[in-house]
Amino acid sequence: MKKFRLATISAAVCLASLVSAHAADTPVRINQAFQSLLYLPLYVAQEQGFFKQQGVDVKISTGGGGAQSWAAVIGGSADFSIQDPVFVPKTRENGGKGVVVAGVQNAPTIFIFGKEAASLQDNLSLLAGKRVVTSPQPDTTWAFMSYLIKQNNLKDVKLVHVAIGNEIPAVAAGRADYALAAEPQVTMAEKQNGLHVAYSFSAAQSWYPFAFSSLTTTQQYIDKNPQAARAVVTAFEQASRFIYKHPAESVTIARKYFPALPEEVVKTAVQREIDAKGYPENVLVSQKAWDNNMNIALYAKNIKAYPSEATSYQNNVNTTLATKAKEAVDAMGDK
Repeated sequence: MKKFRLATISAAVCLASLVSAHAADTPVRINQAFQSLLYLPLYVAQEQGFFKQQGVDVKISTGGGGAQSWAAVIGGSADFSIQDPVFVPKTRENGGKGVVVAGVQNAPTIFIFGKEAASLQDNLSLLAGKRVVTSPQPDTTWAFMSYLIKQNNLKDVKLVHVAIGNEIPAVAAGRADYALAAEPQVTMAEKQNGLHVAYSFSAAQSWYPFAFSSLTTTQQYIDKNPQAARAVVTAFEQASRFIYKHPAESVTIARKYFPALPEEVVKTAVQREIDAKGYPENVLVSQKAWDNNMNIALYAKNIKAYPSEATSYQNNVNTTLATKAKEAVDAMGDK
């Protein structure tokens, strides 16, 4: 009878510990601009249990755009957001405060595809006299293509503006020769429409690395929730490394979030992102990655000046959390 009572007490203690541990998970709200393959580290962190492992219970919501996601953080309905980090310095230029804490997409993973198979990578002069589809000014693909034309002094390139998502039909119908897009549209153009990827911005040395999509929050949140902030960034570090070590498992997770896409499209798109080093190998946003984004943001007139106090790397990027996350995951080894 005594042994039975001891066993019962021991089981009760274990159960209480499990309940306590579960109750200790800190609720965290992350708002993403869109459901996007570019944000795969978020989905991997959720599905592989890295957030839970770090002691946070994450709820994911979708804003419908970068401005909306960042507004959710500023308005208090989200703790973190994922989008182009330019919204943080834009806010600072208007007297607000925000901070970038981790990279989610560390390369300018925009590609040029078209009907012609010839590579443009080392011969952009082939664009002369061509019509190229971009989104309207000042959207990302417009900024990228316009800057590329200026950077390389390209002549007689006509931009054709279409709404995001209509790039493939424009080329397929002959309205343009090339188009700029991100995944999975790039792979869909290839696999489903017989088009060819001719240029990768990520493969251009002067464009990489690039703070394309980042995890953002406020310093006020970090100060009030230091453990939760550290936990979230550490989980992103774990997720980014997992993608490179386990691409097949990462594709399985991606398919869960994009069930309407054919398996081959998801697999190829994720591998293209990996090959381009789109997902961070380390979530720390570097000075060069920040510079590259700000140069394009200034060109597109999304910020007033760079460098400036409001737009500087030092005032906008919190390097401490990412540095500690790297140290923590390094210490885990292959666990």
